[in-house]
Amino acid sequence: MKNTIYMMVVAFMLSTYGYSQCACCAGAGAGAANGDFNNGILTLNKNQFVIETYTDYRKINQNLPPVTDVADDEAPLTSMIIQSLGVRYGVTKSITLSALVPYVFLHTNTGNDNGFGDLVVLGTFNVFSKNNFNLALQAGIELPTGIQKNANFDNTTVVVGSGSYDPMVGIIVAKSWDKLTLQANALYKQTTKGFKDNYYSSIAIQNLSLSYRILGQNAFCSMIKEDKTEEKPKQEVSNLGWAISAGYYGEWLDKLKEDDVADDNSGYYMGYATVGNNISYKSWSFPVTVSLPVIQNMNGEQNTGGFRLRFGIIKSF
Repeated sequence: MKNTIYMMVVAFMLSTYGYSQCACCAGAGAGAANGDFNNGILTLNKNQFVIETYTDYRKINQNLPPVTDVADDEAPLTSMIIQSLGVRYGVTKSITLSALVPYVFLHTNTGNDNGFGDLVVLGTFNVFSKNNFNLALQAGIELPTGIQKNANFDNTTVVVGSGSYDPMVGIIVAKSWDKLTLQANALYKQTTKGFKDNYYSSIAIQNLSLSYRILGQNAFCSMIKEDKTEEKPKQEVSNLGWAISAGYYGEWLDKLKEDDVADDNSGYYMGYATVGNNISYKSWSFPVTVSLPVIQNMNGEQNTGGFRLRFGIIKSF
């Protein structure tokens, strides 16, 4: 596949969405157990609205020989920054709709590039709740808003997205005990043929997270609006919340195909250990997550993934 490089940023797009969940409304998007925070509540209250933005920095290790001739070689990524903007809305107490669009900044030793990624639209449906245990199912689609263009840093093509309409399905489970919450989820996206009838790889992600509430009634429950349809005893709610978490995040990416020929130097399974800290005040939340690679099974010759750092700002209405 000389002179054609397909940046598998689509994988990073979905994983970003998997990480971008907030506290009490953690299940409103792809992966609730994200290493940031969670409290076992998987959907928003009816008519609750959340807007959120995330900055995600991802380091890429340079295992392969450096590029010496930009005209002939593909310049490897050294890092990327994904800036994303998302919204969520509680249709009912058990159904939450969400959408997120990323903008990607790509960095190499020979130049940089940027562009919009694919828009993800997802529904989360809480199907079972009992004794602080919740189960939710997810279904959605990734829309082809991502760009395809000539790279600024070499003679290849940058594809930020898949160029196709790709269905997604997922599941989330959560169990809470006083100050502790254990949460897990899995999400799969089936990629169909996109730009130039090529296949830009299906992806599956998995999350497992344990969070501990240090301060506040329930980490970030000050975001949750009171459900006035139910009579509940009044209780004092702290304006300040603080929670920490630790967990595991896994990401599997299939090999890409150009002209129905698989690229043996693409596709992987990567696993990350995650630690997170979340500070919330009234209807605002500020999560920070650090992810360190612990498993890297790369197909063929590829640079491996480095550490990841993510910062978010979330507002509930």
